[in-house]
Amino acid sequence: MIVTIGHASIDRVIIGKNERIQLGGAAIYSAFASKIFEKTGIVTRVGKDFPIEYINMLRRYGIDTLGLRRVRGKSTSFVIEYKENIANYLEYKINVGVFLKPEDIPKLYLDAQGFHLAPMAATKQMKFVEYIRSKSYGVISLNTHENYFKRYRKEILKLIDKVNIFTMNDEEAKKLTNSRSLEHAVNVLKRKKHNIIVVTMGVFGSIVIENGEINYSPSLFQPKIVDLTGCGDAYAGAFLACYIKTEDAVKSANIANTVASLVATDWSFEAIKNLKFKSIEEFQEHVVSRQRKISKNQLSLEHFL
Repeated sequence: MIVTIGHASIDRVIIGKNERIQLGGAAIYSAFASKIFEKTGIVTRVGKDFPIEYINMLRRYGIDTLGLRRVRGKSTSFVIEYKENIANYLEYKINVGVFLKPEDIPKLYLDAQGFHLAPMAATKQMKFVEYIRSKSYGVISLNTHENYFKRYRKEILKLIDKVNIFTMNDEEAKKLTNSRSLEHAVNVLKRKKHNIIVVTMGVFGSIVIENGEINYSPSLFQPKIVDLTGCGDAYAGAFLACYIKTEDAVKSANIANTVASLVATDWSFEAIKNLKFKSIEEFQEHVVSRQRKISKNQLSLEHFL
């Protein structure tokens, strides 16, 4: 089992002239991705305004909600506008999510093989890491967000070697290391004490740093991009689930890139909500069949340069 921990939110997503209210939150997207390969539960706090149909939806698609607490107050909410594939957070309200704590993890979840910590304040993430380490032998994955860098940069850097898998995107990698180029950022990161560091690059794929060694994994080309919300979070959830199965970081990156690219082809998590496979091989067969139907040729990185 995998447990994703973080915010579940009510999102208003604006892309061009299209606008939509939808279930969101980093922990939600990570859960939808990991459940493709592993049984998954979620730990989060939501307000009384959180629609019951959202909770029923999670259960319907195979996500355990034992760790979802519906409490007094308003749910976490975001207003996200995309311009040229860049997310701009017009509103950012954590609300009851600010009270999420390690003790919210159900005892039944502590036997999980893996735990993913979605973006939160680094001090809170450290408390979760310490709590999980004291109660479980599970693999810990963590994702951060640049909104926390100004206040928690030192604390975030300390988390890198405290977790098994540390994930961020390319822009965050540059800002966290005070680098002007991704190449310099990666070289700075590989010299830091770490287990596995993952740097995602959107349509260009991702970079895995393990034992000081750098490996590049390309993404899967999609001819039509609809909604980029949650792609990085889905990547993190899929990576952890695959790593639990394979203990192979590069293979996990390949699968995670594919899952993230699928998420982008439809609104919210619509493209992956029905996906569930007994093995990674079955998933790969599904993807090969799908890609052959939509495109005869898989574009390589050079097509984007």
